[in-house]
Amino acid sequence: MTVCSMTDARMTAKFRLLPLLGSCLMVAALSAPRAIAADAEAGKRLALMRCAPCHIVFPYQREEVANSPPFADIARNAGHDAKTIARVILSPHPGMNVRITPAEADDIAAYIATLH
Repeated sequence: MTVCSMTDARMTAKFRLLPLLGSCLMVAALSAPRAIAADAEAGKRLALMRCAPCHIVFPYQREEVANSPPFADIARNAGHDAKTIARVILSPHPGMNVRITPAEADDIAAYIATLH
């Protein structure tokens, strides 16, 4: 075997690994935590559509229907940062009958955090 053919064999082996490497990178990217910043404006719109039936979503809104804390109170509550609020939103609480994705919870939590 010549030096040239050994180099060709090594190069061929490396190129065979490219699809595997691409697949591994795709899985890593899809399973990584969200790196996109939450959008408070989108969160306000989502909250008006999904949360307003029970919560006071913005100041001077009508009274809440259920015994649910107003968003401003949640924002003022000590220790409630946006990440904590998003976790609470994602864990079902009494009377909550809406499905919210993790991205939507991040947006709603970002909106709530602006109300403190």
